[in-house]
Amino acid sequence: MPEMTTEDQYAVAARRHFEDARYLGKRERWPNADHHFGFAAECALKTLLLLFTEASMDPKPNGKTAQKPWIRKTTGGAQEFGHLPWSPTELAVLATGPLGQHVLTVVGGLLPAFANWTEQDRYRSCDHITRDSVTALHDAAHKILALLEAALLTGKLEAPHDHR
Repeated sequence: MPEMTTEDQYAVAARRHFEDARYLGKRERWPNADHHFGFAAECALKTLLLLFTEASMDPKPNGKTAQKPWIRKTTGGAQEFGHLPWSPTELAVLATGPLGQHVLTVVGGLLPAFANWTEQDRYRSCDHITRDSVTALHDAAHKILALLEAALLTGKLEAPHDHR
């Protein structure tokens, strides 16, 4: 069996976190469901970055081993894509690559759902996380994972079609 690529690892993690989040949400464990939906989306987005942009897990320009996907900045440094929410600077660097603008166009409308999500909530009481906030994260994460699954099948990243 061939060794899994980083893209494969992120895709597997995205699916696992999403299923765990759904399980927790059904049990009204809102803070932990929130946590896993955020990580599901983050892992799926990192897979898409590695597949469809100049993002890399190769050593960075300074020679250090990459721990997260990164893209070379026009100034010569490296912009890493860590935890959501991604900053305007991170997104601007993404948009500069040949396919970066396309990726940003396809997933950009889904990113606002994660504007208040933080991995730091794992250390907090999380009274602000509710059924409604988790539902919004579920919906956005589900769409991002659907983009990922379609991309893995077709080799293309296409904007979702609304089939209502």
